[in-house]
Amino acid sequence: MLGAAALALATGIGALTAVPAAAGPAAADELTIAPLPHQEPSYRPVYGAGPKGAVLDRPAGGLYWKSFEDGREVPLADCATGAYDQSLQLGDTVGCERRTSPTAPGPLTLHDQATGRTETLAVPAGRTWTTTFSPTQVLAYEQDAEDRVTLHLIGRENEPRKDVTVSAPERIPVDSLWVRTSDEKGALLTYRSAAGPTTLALLDYARATLTPLTLPDGAPDPGHVDYSLGSQWVSLRKNGSATAILRSRADLTVTRSVNTPTPYGRTHPVGDWLVVQDRDATSNAVTALPVAGGAPRTLLARTSDRGLKTGTDGSAYLAGGTDSSHWAMHRIASGPDGAPVLSTVMTLPPNPANRLTLSLAQGRLIAGQEDPTRSLQGYSVPVSGTSPAKQTPDWSCDENADLRLCRPDADLPGWTVPTGDGRIVSLSTHGTGVAVNVRETRPGGTVRQVPLPGTEGLQPYLVKNASGRFVLFTVTENNTPRLLVADIDAGKVLDFKPSSAATLWGATLWDQASPYGVNGTDLRTGRVTQHQGFGVCRPSEIQVSGEWIYGLCPAAVETPGVWHLPSRTFVSLPFAPESGRVQLGDGYLVRRTNTGLEVYNLRSGTAVRERGIAQEFRRYGSDWTVDRFGGRLAYTDAGQTVHLVGVTGNASPLAAIDQDVAATADFRQEQTWRASWWPSKPVSSWKLTVRNKTSGITTVVRTGTEARGLIAPAWDGKSPTGTYLFSGEYEWTLTARPADGQGGELSTSGTVSVTRPPAGVRPPARP
Repeated sequence: MLGAAALALATGIGALTAVPAAAGPAAADELTIAPLPHQEPSYRPVYGAGPKGAVLDRPAGGLYWKSFEDGREVPLADCATGAYDQSLQLGDTVGCERRTSPTAPGPLTLHDQATGRTETLAVPAGRTWTTTFSPTQVLAYEQDAEDRVTLHLIGRENEPRKDVTVSAPERIPVDSLWVRTSDEKGALLTYRSAAGPTTLALLDYARATLTPLTLPDGAPDPGHVDYSLGSQWVSLRKNGSATAILRSRADLTVTRSVNTPTPYGRTHPVGDWLVVQDRDATSNAVTALPVAGGAPRTLLARTSDRGLKTGTDGSAYLAGGTDSSHWAMHRIASGPDGAPVLSTVMTLPPNPANRLTLSLAQGRLIAGQEDPTRSLQGYSVPVSGTSPAKQTPDWSCDENADLRLCRPDADLPGWTVPTGDGRIVSLSTHGTGVAVNVRETRPGGTVRQVPLPGTEGLQPYLVKNASGRFVLFTVTENNTPRLLVADIDAGKVLDFKPSSAATLWGATLWDQASPYGVNGTDLRTGRVTQHQGFGVCRPSEIQVSGEWIYGLCPAAVETPGVWHLPSRTFVSLPFAPESGRVQLGDGYLVRRTNTGLEVYNLRSGTAVRERGIAQEFRRYGSDWTVDRFGGRLAYTDAGQTVHLVGVTGNASPLAAIDQDVAATADFRQEQTWRASWWPSKPVSSWKLTVRNKTSGITTVVRTGTEARGLIAPAWDGKSPTGTYLFSGEYEWTLTARPADGQGGELSTSGTVSVTRPPAGVRPPARP
């Protein structure tokens, strides 16, 4: 077992810094990233419309009436409170019939939403209300002993005729009467005639007549007809036909025939024009055709596929626009010249795209979404300060471009996993073996596939986790799962046999020790360099973040808790962890419960419940995640906004958790000397110097600003003045400042043997 000092030296981490324990939610920094708009436009139905306003619904529930004149929004009058009460609605007016039983007609109250005026009509003896009314009358019926009805128009307060019998060609069976649509002047009804077929008829309020309408040729019944009631015309079009038959409401013997661009979709007469929605096209374009003939007009190039809604004044309503961010509910009514014109009833902001997955590493957030194409969106999140998070992604990719890496799956969050150094990885088959797919998460980033020799006969499953160039992943062999470790830069599987509990942190593989505890093995040398005891437990699940290590042990065996590695401090947890419900961050732990998330701050040496998030969550990697590399917790709320939440206190000091540095630099043979360091958290600036061991002269050869997860300079052997340094032995030193300002600088050193080209010899050409 290594001592604490040796462990700190080996890992580059320092002592535990105590912070005051918080008693409740802390004022930790929090950033938000709003969802991108869904590419499919939102839809809000029109429940009814009159000359002065429309009845709409709110996203949170509940109907309201909106004035066309001044934009007033009035909650819809809701008088149907009894078990048998019935609601009616026509344009700007809402009606409610009070009933004491299903068969006992009651008084009818009509409420005008535009004026606020209310009137109540007592039910006439022997009459029963229907579901429709006009500005002056209410349609009722009288039922005889044979269950056939006679229609009556009952006058309202402003109508002197209090009971007018409707002239109809026959008595109508009560069980077949149906008011299909109505406006201020009349209604279209269907009923079963004595001859047998279902009849479509026009009710004219002013004439008190019910007149059957001849259906278009080939239509067996009204169910095969698109019919609509305009202010001047009734339109009838057989389903599947491109010809609409229009009948004048003033004289039903006057007809017009209008050829429509498509046999599908809705039609509706507006004035002396026929408005047609083209359901045969993906855009659902809306065109207006003059009834008397002439050139058509395109009213909207793209509309909702939910179809037209007609108003009581002959207007039409439908949603449309150019795209989901420029979408509105429109009213189509006759303009000054009689032609249809558009006005906006209500703007329709886009629905949010559905977040499917979340990952966060080194302050890089990757959100998988569906809108309806599945894609990944990448954001660079500020790691300190008060700057807000950028709301537009730095890069994106979708499943149509790359199914292997760019298709998020909420049920399999391990489908794609970030490495922490600006890449994501996934698995796929390659021939008879396994390959790791690697994508750089930046605009124009490269995509490559790394076949892994020695994996023939294995089937890829999921990536468990990744850290820099090393990837820990699951395969199956004869339906038996196995864990493997691969170096994706070298393109090989390493000679280790991890247990199902294993995890990666930089170049260290943490796994179960024998008989108890866990070991940290250096993947570069194969040597065990670290050990942490867990009493008499071999944890079945191991997590590492910065200076912290968590192991899942049965509560009956050992007290659940987290170790701070450099100080050997054990922080016990006030709950019994469950597999798959706890995630370790840098100095904090997040627990998913049945009611939300609990965030426990560990940095004071005591587990303090610092924050609770009351919301239902699915699983880690789908709607919540943590940044192991010194960062925040992230989660998606019900509105698809991502929240990034920090905890109080200091994160672990900046450390190099892996490095790959060439020991020689022969500039006679190569153009550059390359080196890579993987820092444990984001860096704000860094500097690489070389010191000649003979002369003692130090030269700054490369500098850089922000780096997240990887510092990889390429040195050409020259000084800043452009001349080659002398051949000899040099000590290189990399220094870096943490972006979060916590802890001192990182400083790591090594040696390199430099050979410069002979004087006057041209250096090798750049490959």
